[in-house]
Amino acid sequence: MFGLDALELARLQFAFTISFHIIFPGISIGLASYLAVLEALWLKTDKPVYLQLYRFWLQIFAVTFAMGVVSGVVMSYQFGTNWAGLSQAAGNVMGPLLTYEVLTAFFLEAGFLGIMLFGLNRVGRKLHFFATLMVAIGTLISTFWILSSNSWMHTPQGHELIDGIFVPRDWLQIIFNPSFPFRLAHMTLAAYLTTALIVGAPAPGTCSRAIATRRPAPCSPWRCG
Repeated sequence: MFGLDALELARLQFAFTISFHIIFPGISIGLASYLAVLEALWLKTDKPVYLQLYRFWLQIFAVTFAMGVVSGVVMSYQFGTNWAGLSQAAGNVMGPLLTYEVLTAFFLEAGFLGIMLFGLNRVGRKLHFFATLMVAIGTLISTFWILSSNSWMHTPQGHELIDGIFVPRDWLQIIFNPSFPFRLAHMTLAAYLTTALIVGAPAPGTCSRAIATRRPAPCSPWRCG
């Protein structure tokens, strides 16, 4: 097809999948923390503007989280379909790291996501805030394990190569490989900056309409002054 061999087609397919997927974690990681901050401010001040903001951005978070999960499942399948050789050679290292992400981060998020999305009027305020906080922490734990696996592929250590198979020898060295701290900081800051831009983008238009109609702007004080 178009003069491309199977390897090039596999690269193009995986590049499209991972480029599409990273959009959603890049938003949901920072947005989960932003929602936790909004709910904390609402609990502290009891100002309805924070609750209004929370309800609005919660809907955006639900969509981005769901899309991130769905596109992530497709990406994980492509490790086996497109890169079976990599999975066979490095599966002893990458498999447990991705499993840790599911057992810690994904289960934590899944356990509290329902309360976060549908429990605002069904459970106490503090319990609901705890659920939001756990989801936010879960997104950061997920970032930790995914970036650890990705960084190990770039700067591998803590393993032994036996008959073409990577065999783990020191999990601390594998997890905290040389490029991991920089990649983790880069991705986390990028997610927070992405969320800041997305959250801040509607503010000028909202505030302008509020000034024109002389009505209070439904946005946070740090965005409208």
